[in-house]
Amino acid sequence: MTIDSVADPGDGNAVRGPKRNWRLMLSFTGPLVIVGALAYLLAIHGHEVEQAAKRVSAADLLLVTLLALLTLLARTEAVIACLTAMSNRTRRVDIHAANSLTFLAATINHYASSIVRGALVKRLDREHAPTIPQMIMIDTATTLIEALVVAILIVVSAGALKVAWWVPVLLVLAGVAAIAAALLLRRRFARHNVLRGLDVLAHSRQRIVVALLMIIVICTQVARTLIVLQAVGLHPSLLQAVATFVAAGVLSSLFAGPAAGTAGGPLLIFGHSSLAASAAAGLVLSITSLLAGVLYAIPGGPLFIWRLRRRSS
Repeated sequence: MTIDSVADPGDGNAVRGPKRNWRLMLSFTGPLVIVGALAYLLAIHGHEVEQAAKRVSAADLLLVTLLALLTLLARTEAVIACLTAMSNRTRRVDIHAANSLTFLAATINHYASSIVRGALVKRLDREHAPTIPQMIMIDTATTLIEALVVAILIVVSAGALKVAWWVPVLLVLAGVAAIAAALLLRRRFARHNVLRGLDVLAHSRQRIVVALLMIIVICTQVARTLIVLQAVGLHPSLLQAVATFVAAGVLSSLFAGPAAGTAGGPLLIFGHSSLAASAAAGLVLSITSLLAGVLYAIPGGPLFIWRLRRRSS
């Protein structure tokens, strides 16, 4: 049996096992490995990477940046829907102002997103803002809904993606089971205020709103990936674009450092056939994502400061 900590018979305190240490090491060294790989590719194949990146037109760069911005706005609206389900919602303008800064922090460490968002919203509205643990539950709820939507989209596109029939079935069953478990947990421990962050799962209207917003996020991200991969000359199929998007998501969930998952996704799927083009695609996707966050924060940052000063006065 593997456990993260064991009891020390000498003093009764918990002793950390190696498992958590390895997870922590992986989360921080992973981005360094990807950044190092990109730096190596730039040093060895810099000219080829540059030529591949130059194939991306200004129109494509603008389009994928705007699509990335759309995903940020949709994710913020999903948070608003979750707070609406809690019947104690902070003003929409405050949530957008706080989330615009949260996304910038997420480029450094996405694990801190819930904490940063919760703290910023609390600064603007102490009466209606959720607690940080509730905000973590809100992100958990949106992640569960997003995972189920991904599974359903795979079912719908199974023919085009040439996926075995049992794969989407298992994904849907897993998604339904996860949401059912969350609902059971919410009902079983309803007296604990922290689980109010899961209220959206039981709120039929807001649950549909979040699901629709997650469809927008997923389709937009796949479209971004497809446009960039095509632009750098990789000529991906829909399956390869989806696989690149999924690979980037998996890497992002594993690593706690700078958002290396977006850059690493193309390398995992296309690195065996075209290192330069896949590195260029990863760089373009990462830079445009960061640029979208900056564009969101340009009005959001001053708005946050203005709302904060207004509250203090």
